[in-house]
Amino acid sequence: MTALMYFGCNVTFASLPVFLPTIISQMGAFTAVQSNGLTAPPYVFCFIVIVACAFASDKFRNRGYFIAANAFIAGVGFLLMALTTGVAIRYFAIFLCSLIFVSVAIILAWVTNNSATDSKRAGGLWILTTVGQCGPILGTSVFPTDEGPYYRKGMWICCGFCFFVFVLAMTLSLLLRRENRRRDRVYGKGTGVDAFDERVDAGALGDGAPTFRYVC
Repeated sequence: MTALMYFGCNVTFASLPVFLPTIISQMGAFTAVQSNGLTAPPYVFCFIVIVACAFASDKFRNRGYFIAANAFIAGVGFLLMALTTGVAIRYFAIFLCSLIFVSVAIILAWVTNNSATDSKRAGGLWILTTVGQCGPILGTSVFPTDEGPYYRKGMWICCGFCFFVFVLAMTLSLLLRRENRRRDRVYGKGTGVDAFDERVDAGALGDGAPTFRYVC
C-alpha cells in the first residue's frame, strides 16, 4: 500500500516541477522570467511545511494522518487548478498542490518505521522505489502542450492520484491501529513499543515479536 501511495505521489511529484514554469507563464499575467521566479515561493512554503510535519509526526507518533492530510490538501489544490481560470486563485492553488511533496517525505519514514528488521527494511524500500518510481513515467506526460493554457486533463489526473493517496493512507493507518489493538489484547496492553521508542528490539522475530507495535 505504501508503494502504491508512493506511485500516486510521484505522478504529481514528477509532473509539477517540470511543467510549473509553463503553467504559470500560460496564466497570461507573467513573463517567462517572472514565471520561473514565481515557482520558488511554493517550494519555500512546502519546505517549511515538510520540516514542521516531520517534527509533528514524530511528536504525535503518527505518519498516516500527516500523509493523508497533505495529500488531501494537494488534491484540493489540483481541483482548483482544474476548475478555475483566475490568475490569483490558480497561483494560490499551486501552494496547495506542492504539499504532495510532504507526503513523499513522510512515506519514506513510514516504511522504515514499520520494517522491524534490516532485511525487511531493505526489501520494503526496494518494493517502494521499484513501484513508486514508475509514477514519473505517467507524470511526465500528463501535461501535453496542446492542453494549454489550463491543462485540465493533467490537473484532474493529479487530483485523482492525490485523493487516491489520501484514501490509501487513511486505510492503512486504520488497519495498523486495528492490528495494534489486537496485539494489545493478545499480549497485554502497555507491553508494546514502536519505532519511536529506544527500547524496541524485535530481534530475529521482527514484527512477529510480542513487543512490536506498528507506527500508524
